Amino acid sequence: MSLSLPPTGIQNAESVTVLRVRLALVHLLSLGVFFVPFTYPLLVGALVGYFIRVFAWEGGSHRYFSHRAFKTSRTFQFLLALLAAGAGVRGPIWWATHHRLHHRTSDTPADPNTPLYKGFWHGYVGWLFEPQNASSDLDAAKDLARFPELVVLNRYHYYVPLVVLAVTYLVGEYTALFGATGLGVSAAIWVFFFSTMLSFQALFSVGALGHGLPAGRFNKRRFETGDTSTNVPLMCLLTMGASWHNNHHRCASAARSGFYWWQFDLTYLVLKVLQALGLVWDLRQPSASILKEGRRSPAPRHGRDEAVGR
Repeated sequence: MSLSLPPTGIQNAESVTVLRVRLALVHLLSLGVFFVPFTYPLLVGALVGYFIRVFAWEGGSHRYFSHRAFKTSRTFQFLLALLAAGAGVRGPIWWATHHRLHHRTSDTPADPNTPLYKGFWHGYVGWLFEPQNASSDLDAAKDLARFPELVVLNRYHYYVPLVVLAVTYLVGEYTALFGATGLGVSAAIWVFFFSTMLSFQALFSVGALGHGLPAGRFNKRRFETGDTSTNVPLMCLLTMGASWHNNHHRCASAARSGFYWWQFDLTYLVLKVLQALGLVWDLRQPSASILKEGRRSPAPRHGRDEAVGR
């Protein structure tokens, strides 16, 4: 296996076919929770695994690698990248290049994952299956591509979840962490496949429910952002703050998406703990003028020319 990868240009990694198979296997094997032995420690392990994965893509892939919302050391940056790759949603540079494009072109025909033009399923997960969205443009993330370890990890990201799966099985099989020994298969099903499936659903729902729907009882527009982004308060815990999506589109560089004390943002709380430990620093904040703007009357119910005529 050669690791001499170009620092610029298009980097190919996982094909659309492989991604389809991988997502299908994760969802199918998660149904094993109905057939394998159950213990309460397995349920706790699944919940812990879920929130670790959600933080990996929201705090790591999203707020750090896509928006550079805080600073950290090169060592901890790589640990965040490993954590993000272990969550199973491709590599950190792939995340950054496509998400930055989403913000530059939000809810226009050039937006890779808007649901406005190709429907809810496209915004939910269908966009991942389009060949043009499978590669990483290293030129669009030169700030990340200058680190060889990130380029290599972005190319071979799919090995990391396999290592996580193997470790999970071995811990369940040979230790009593999940209530007894001999629970390797149960641990793999509950702590790896089931929690990964749930984290995928949380991730996919942010883009699909956070765009394209008029503000109403369950989603709100606090800011006029030029697109159709909305906040979805009911999802704030499950997404660790990612569902404050309209806030995020108003100030994408902020380390927090919950701008006000009543907007629960668990990712930001974790970042504050990491800051207290000296692992991250310079957490960027929304400006006072943005916070003042958000306290005024709500933004229009829709955006982007009334959702292109709908």
